[in-house]
Amino acid sequence: MTIIQDHKQGPSDPQQLRAVLDQMETCVYTKDLSRRYTYVNDLVCKLLGRPREDLLGRRAEDLFNTDDARRLHQHDDTVLEQGRSVTCEEVLSIDEGQTRHFWSIKQPLRDAQGRIAGLSGVSTDITARKRQEEQLIAVKNHLAATLQAMPDLVFEVDLNGRYHHYHSPLQHLLARPPEQLLGKTVHEVLPPEAATLCMRALNEALHQGRSGGQQFALPLPGGQRWFELSVSRKAGDTEGLPRFIVISRDITDRREAEQTLRSHESLLRAIVDNTPVEYWARDLEGRCIMENALVVERWGSLLGKRLEDTHTRPEDVARWQANNRRAYAGEVVDEEIQYLVGAERRTFQNVVAPVRRDGQIVGIVGFNQDITERKAAADQIRSLAFYDALTRLPNRRLMFDRLGQALVNSARQRRAGALLLIDLDHFKELNDTQGHDAGDRLLLEVAARLTTGLRPGDTAARLGGDEFVVILEALDEQVDATQQAEEIAQELQARLGAPCLLQLPAQHRMLSHHFTSSIGISIFNGTDVSAEELLRRADTAMYQAKAAGRNTLRFYDPQLQAQVEARAELAADLRRALEDDQFLLYYQPQVDANGRIVGAEALLRWQHPLRGMVSPAEFIPLAEETGLIVPLGHQVLESACRQLALWARHPATAKLSLAVNVSAHQFRQPAFVAQLRELLTHFDAPPSRLKLELTESLLLDNTDDTITRMQSLKQLGVGFSLDDFGTGYSSLAYLKRLPLDQLKIDQSFVRDVLTDANDAAIARTIVALGNTLGLAVIAEGVETEAQHRFLADNGCHAYQGYLFSRPLPLAGFEALLSNESTVARQALTPLAVPPTRSVGAVAR
Repeated sequence: MTIIQDHKQGPSDPQQLRAVLDQMETCVYTKDLSRRYTYVNDLVCKLLGRPREDLLGRRAEDLFNTDDARRLHQHDDTVLEQGRSVTCEEVLSIDEGQTRHFWSIKQPLRDAQGRIAGLSGVSTDITARKRQEEQLIAVKNHLAATLQAMPDLVFEVDLNGRYHHYHSPLQHLLARPPEQLLGKTVHEVLPPEAATLCMRALNEALHQGRSGGQQFALPLPGGQRWFELSVSRKAGDTEGLPRFIVISRDITDRREAEQTLRSHESLLRAIVDNTPVEYWARDLEGRCIMENALVVERWGSLLGKRLEDTHTRPEDVARWQANNRRAYAGEVVDEEIQYLVGAERRTFQNVVAPVRRDGQIVGIVGFNQDITERKAAADQIRSLAFYDALTRLPNRRLMFDRLGQALVNSARQRRAGALLLIDLDHFKELNDTQGHDAGDRLLLEVAARLTTGLRPGDTAARLGGDEFVVILEALDEQVDATQQAEEIAQELQARLGAPCLLQLPAQHRMLSHHFTSSIGISIFNGTDVSAEELLRRADTAMYQAKAAGRNTLRFYDPQLQAQVEARAELAADLRRALEDDQFLLYYQPQVDANGRIVGAEALLRWQHPLRGMVSPAEFIPLAEETGLIVPLGHQVLESACRQLALWARHPATAKLSLAVNVSAHQFRQPAFVAQLRELLTHFDAPPSRLKLELTESLLLDNTDDTITRMQSLKQLGVGFSLDDFGTGYSSLAYLKRLPLDQLKIDQSFVRDVLTDANDAAIARTIVALGNTLGLAVIAEGVETEAQHRFLADNGCHAYQGYLFSRPLPLAGFEALLSNESTVARQALTPLAVPPTRSVGAVAR
């Protein structure tokens, strides 16, 4: 409610104002645009017999019968839809169906922008008066009955003001008791002011035949009452002094209602004067005829002045005059304008509208609201929604909007464009080594270099992290689009690759840094491809540039995309394979110099329900990339420990070792050592029969941490074999520090050991190195007897390869064991168990 709730700067406290309204013997209420009551005073609650909280929020149809509610809404609609005050009589059925009459004054309430926000109403209960008036009408042909029914005081007095007769249905309204009234003059009965006013009315009626509208107050025992006189000369009084019929009507209730309305108007004026909005009105001559306090405070009083008479800048006057002319022509003008207030430029919402009376424009009214802070806040919100907080470049949301527009423009203009996705190489390393402050400074530098390196009309945006996008529009029609995009990308790449100095205030230093970028490019021509698909293509090309060694650029290749999609599908199948237990463990025998099986390497196989056997070379690298290698590896170790425990129960297999490949990612897990210890304990597997095969790549990073983990496992009895030795960055410096048990000659050397002198020399060196360091040596990939003889002749006495056996499922491997001797065959009989199914780790 505007009066009670929104008034914060009025002349009185809102609670005091509410208390005043509650004490009034006149109904006061407000409604919102939905015609729901937002305020009622105590008298309304009393008349309707309901508490205030039961009335607020209700509509007329919730409180009155259908016909009464419809009539109330008609009056409300006039106020709310036409914006004008309404004075009306309203009839309501209350008091258990009894009809009551009210004299109501309703007018619109407006918000700070001048829009109608609701209405206020003041209703005086005139039921008694209405009933008496109805009685007068009903008995107008029966004069005596009419006189008895009249609610007003009726007197017959002469020209001297002397009372001769009276009629009063309400004796308490008489100024004197009847016995003290007749024969007395008004000067003897009434207070001096009232007596003088009565005599004036008698003289006026003497000369004009009647007099009306004179009002006066009488102090009566029940309190002061107001009366209104209506005087007519009595017909037929030809003798003596003229006689007059004086009707004195009690108008106390009406006066209070009018006073309430005047107070309400005064309050609204106070609200207008105390709201932070300039209100004014001008006549048809352009002169100011109304202004509120803020207008006076900001511009000085404008009353009686035209715009050109004010001390305002000419450009502001011209703008306001243009708006006023539109309003005089019948238009409502609503726009944002800026002008100086003192030395500060501020933004205002300016609204100017015509004022009509009987359909004719009689002037204009307007307001200016200072929205400088609100405008700044809106701009900030927009900036946060569409621009990257760090670089101030367009963010992903705005980038997609502009890319979509670029596609539309491309179709309309029939000119190709390109999308460049730029990723900074090794950005994470800068963050990790120099801190995020350095990373942020680099991103700011990249944004600046991209912005200055673009053509007019092109867009640079930040997707997030270290990824940026450049949208190239309207490429030259005379030159191949791919060639143009490549030249622009190379120029941007060179610009980004220039050395830069990063200022690090938090560290009080400057950092000299050089970085490179990888760029993926996707060409577009029209709207055949969506913005999302175009970005996906550029992303595919960018990763191809990364795979090509970084610091390069690549264009989107549909064949490459097909490979990416196939790889994504395979990754999804890999996750399902873990859930559906689609993995098997195969065992490839490892034999000694006598050809006796001394152990096996556990190798993972994937039995896909549709693809069949999937090559480990295809899914193991994918498992490494997706991180699935960790759960796979854990399951392999679990199966290996279980199998070693089974073998340990039988003398024929108790001395078999089992080699398991462990990926670097899995080995570096913080809980790896604890998890393996728990598996060995749980299955009661002999740790000395478990051999973990590690690759040289694992040893390159965090060597000390790797050695610590190996030593912890070594204390449990677990052995280690260095897999693929000689293919990486073999170093004697770390080799002599590692708690290794075995070196494994990679099959790439074994394959050509008879035909390539270098491979033969490497194989001999590895064997000699192992013997010198006291390490066992095993060769993998032995496929021919000639390779076997060469290795044996050079001191290698352990082998693995197709010459001895392919990798076999558990049943096949144990069958191979049982064929070695009758003793073994007899011992293996209880070991016949179903093939071990597992989801597991690295395999060949």
